[in-house]
Amino acid sequence: MRISVTLPFFAVLFLAASFFYFQWTYSKFKFIDFKDYVLYGRDYIFSPLDDKYIVVFYNSKSSNVFDVTKNIPNESNLKILAIDFYQNIDNDIKGNVVPLSSGMNTLLRLSNNFRVVSLPVYFLIEKKSSFKFIQISKIIKF
Repeated sequence: MRISVTLPFFAVLFLAASFFYFQWTYSKFKFIDFKDYVLYGRDYIFSPLDDKYIVVFYNSKSSNVFDVTKNIPNESNLKILAIDFYQNIDNDIKGNVVPLSSGMNTLLRLSNNFRVVSLPVYFLIEKKSSFKFIQISKIIKF
């Protein structure tokens, strides 16, 4: 009689623990869909072509994009998407740095999605589908 009572209890406990673990791990992944977030440069709208990018959030009022990005370790020579919260679009693409900006609503959605609380920060994203990318590294503050 004792075995029949404890076995269902442990089965339910295991299922509940599995459910909460997978919910917790899924909430760790942050996605960016470039169909939903329109980012633009000086004279173009950004469309992702590569499989991996480094994303940098910074403020051009307090720092220069090229000074910020030279401190990022980039052994693979990935393109750096430098998203400016000051919304300055005067910078051209230089090397592997792609200066971008957007409207305030998009910038706020991005900062909320990735939980950006201070600037400058950076992280890596990787392609999951044609326009959908997933964050593959933690957010690193300079």
